[in-house]
Amino acid sequence: MEKPTILIVTTDKDLLRAFYTIATKLDMKLRPLAEVSSSDLLAQPWHAVIVDSATTNIDGISLLSLVRSLSPFALRGLVVSTPDPELLLRAVNEAQVHHIWVKPLSAKEIMDALRERTEITGGRTLPLLLVTAFESKTETGHGHSYRVAQYALALGHELGLNEDELKALQLGCLFHDIGKLLLPEQFPPNRTSQFEQPLSRQHPVLGEQLVKNVGLPSGAISVIRHHHERWDGKGYPDQLRGEVIPLLARIASVANAYDHLTEPKGDSPPLSHSEINALLKSEMGQAFDPKIVQTLLNLRENQDVWDVLEQLTELPALAPIVQQALVLIEQEDFDWREVAEVIAQDQNLVAQLLKLANSALTGLRRKVTSLPTALRILGARSVRNLLLTMTVRPFLQAPSELQLWEHSLACGLVAKRLAQQTQLVDPEEAFTAGLLHDIGKTLLMRFFPQSYRRVQQIARRQGCPIFVAERLIFSVTHAEVGAWLLERWRIPLPFCEAVAAHHTPVPETQPLAWHLFWANQFIHFALGDMPLAKWGMTNLLPPPLHPIFANPEKLVQEAMAQVKSVENAIL
Repeated sequence: MEKPTILIVTTDKDLLRAFYTIATKLDMKLRPLAEVSSSDLLAQPWHAVIVDSATTNIDGISLLSLVRSLSPFALRGLVVSTPDPELLLRAVNEAQVHHIWVKPLSAKEIMDALRERTEITGGRTLPLLLVTAFESKTETGHGHSYRVAQYALALGHELGLNEDELKALQLGCLFHDIGKLLLPEQFPPNRTSQFEQPLSRQHPVLGEQLVKNVGLPSGAISVIRHHHERWDGKGYPDQLRGEVIPLLARIASVANAYDHLTEPKGDSPPLSHSEINALLKSEMGQAFDPKIVQTLLNLRENQDVWDVLEQLTELPALAPIVQQALVLIEQEDFDWREVAEVIAQDQNLVAQLLKLANSALTGLRRKVTSLPTALRILGARSVRNLLLTMTVRPFLQAPSELQLWEHSLACGLVAKRLAQQTQLVDPEEAFTAGLLHDIGKTLLMRFFPQSYRRVQQIARRQGCPIFVAERLIFSVTHAEVGAWLLERWRIPLPFCEAVAAHHTPVPETQPLAWHLFWANQFIHFALGDMPLAKWGMTNLLPPPLHPIFANPEKLVQEAMAQVKSVENAIL
């Protein structure tokens, strides 16, 4: 069978070498335009055609338009040095390109695009990478459009929208800010209220122009154009008022404002739950449709999570003996005899610790029966993990908590294996972080049960991460709540920070959270939340780590087997 063939149009030698490397990794064939005859250009069933806009004497957009006619199923990509507005409008509207990459290129994004195309509607594909491009250039940051879409979908379901309306709403929200890509990079701020974007009021119209020929439903386009209209008629671009504003745009407006209110802004302290509710209420009948705001308020938890938790007297707490032992172990120059004396005050704890020490959790090759011997053989980090494993298990075992214990322990084991391979963080510390990463769910489930059931319903219905639904209902996530509890337990700060960031880690500055993130993903994928077969291993980890975990399913299976072994040892 003949290899898929990519046509590359460029005179940039570095770019050409990069694409040769990518094609080789994907087992594809690369052909530069200089090596292609006119007859081949017309007859070849291209898998992809990539044009560098800087190529002289070539109208890249016209060439891609021709390819669209001759090879409609070929992926069409454009490489640009800067996102010139006129060029991008032509690329999307005339050639209907699937992807636009801004130099310097990301090899992973290109490989992902060549490997799989994301079909959206009407048999056409949308330039999804544009979303990443414009979000990286604005203060909203990555994920803003996705969160807005999820919040809007939750509101749409509550308001009784049909499936077509929900689909249009989702697409419109995903691309609501895409017009910002066409704005000058240094555009002066233009704030007129706390809910408006600090950028030019031109972006809704520019966004409409950018997507008008890519097959979006009319409702989605109305969201893009009208999501900054106000209920009182003082919005933009058309100063529409009240119910004249399309319903989907009114929903998107509230969802957009909510995300701006809940996402942290630099060093500024986040708004409290009650402050957010008060701001939304103050704009009912002003910026927003009152009915939609009330729908959002009805979804949200009535009480402020932090106010409730700070006043509770029955919070989960580590046993005093365990707390004392952990404090000793964290000291630089501690005495094992002193640690053994503390633990020996609870003989049941001693018995369980010895059982765990001889389980698959530690991998000891010989059985130990003496507590002091076990402590010295295991070492400080392993002893800390055993103590935490025993003491957090009761907090994660209630039937209503969806087997959090098994998931947390498995996540710790997978994170440990990842760390052993990457050698970027201490494996025992990775285990600790994995074991504790979901402890915040226990507090939200126990003390806000009705609201958490709404969280679970939204996450299941929309297929979104649980922490996105939590942000909608509580203004905070279980990751933040978990970090707060660990601080109260006097768990060292690096673990608190890793737990707080485990859904959105920065690999360069948060390596422990990064390992925890991938361990958590592997567990969820293995449970069927997102099939590994669809995404492939190379989509999950950076290229240097691809050879390390060629079989993540096996990794998870081994971890789950260890979970059962540990459970048998504790019982």
